[in-house]
Amino acid sequence: MPTENALYRQLQIQLDQYPIGYPATKSGVEIDLLKYFFTPLQAKIAMCLTLRSVSVGAVRKRLKARFHVELSSGDLSAMLEEMFMKGVISRAGKAGPPRYSVAMLAIGIFEYQVDDLTVELVEMIHRYFDEAFGAEFFRSSLPQLRVSPHMKAIVPDYIVDTYDNMRHFIAHTKETLHVANCVCKQGEALVGKPCKQTDNYEVCLLIGSTSYPARRRARKISKEECLRILDTAEEKGMVLQPGNSKKPNCICICCGCCCGVLTTAKKQPRPARFFATNYYAQIDKAPCTGCGICVKRCQMDALIAEDKIFRVDADRCIGCGLCVTGCKAKAVTLIKKDKMTVPPMNTEILYLSILMERAGRKKMIANMLRLLFGKPL
Repeated sequence: MPTENALYRQLQIQLDQYPIGYPATKSGVEIDLLKYFFTPLQAKIAMCLTLRSVSVGAVRKRLKARFHVELSSGDLSAMLEEMFMKGVISRAGKAGPPRYSVAMLAIGIFEYQVDDLTVELVEMIHRYFDEAFGAEFFRSSLPQLRVSPHMKAIVPDYIVDTYDNMRHFIAHTKETLHVANCVCKQGEALVGKPCKQTDNYEVCLLIGSTSYPARRRARKISKEECLRILDTAEEKGMVLQPGNSKKPNCICICCGCCCGVLTTAKKQPRPARFFATNYYAQIDKAPCTGCGICVKRCQMDALIAEDKIFRVDADRCIGCGLCVTGCKAKAVTLIKKDKMTVPPMNTEILYLSILMERAGRKKMIANMLRLLFGKPL
């Protein structure tokens, strides 16, 4: 049988094969994180899961075959449910017996820790992002999130696609809406860095999600309240980042001081290339008064002072529109790109596309066959 460290290394290697991987580091912080999230038995159970949700019975057979561990159906069900409630695996099935699947670190396990964060965990997450996971998160040309512009920044001449208009999407969705606390804002506050944009952390919008409510981590809201939250995000100077699909399951409301996505990207010399966005800001020098409001509202440090006025650094602008809505002189305009970025139809296709890009078509087909038959990658 593998030693404890070897066991967690096996889990790390398995997690590293999924669309958003889990790379190793020289320091071993990735193993420390796995030990934080999983007991040795839970690590074995996690290795019997895949991206495709499976029944308790299937997990029980794999656990016996792979690790020679025999648990009763009742004991294994209780363990899987404990792991789901702890936020280290995912659960599916609105009707009938629950089915379980692996969760990636982000978007996944880390976000599931909302309302349960510790200083120890936040510090390990920071280290892991800096050492390896930040690069992994931005490795794919298909990001997990996209940037949706604030509608007040859009000129009437533009016909805005529904996947870029979150107000239209929310107004017309038939899915149940919830709001949860932002795990990034909670984490930064825990280590003494409270959000500079807002003191209200209940801003993470969930669309059709059952995981957060099932774990008592979210509050059901009406469409009207959801739209008010979007209005407040614009007022407070926060970026809208829905899931990168035509049917997003979340809208992250992000700031440049807390958000792991924005803060990690900002450290790069040309961060705009990591974002799926169809707009960019442009400043007309004539009416610009140099008041600097746009600088304060920009979450990506994309506004550059130049002869007492400002210009937009295109390599940093992600087209959120916050500079436009804050400019009293009307000197800033949001411009639609010539080449539009169209998101995948849904989250499942997004992750399959990321996996195909990573593994190549031939290996992707082999992986898909393994997933269809419920085998680990």
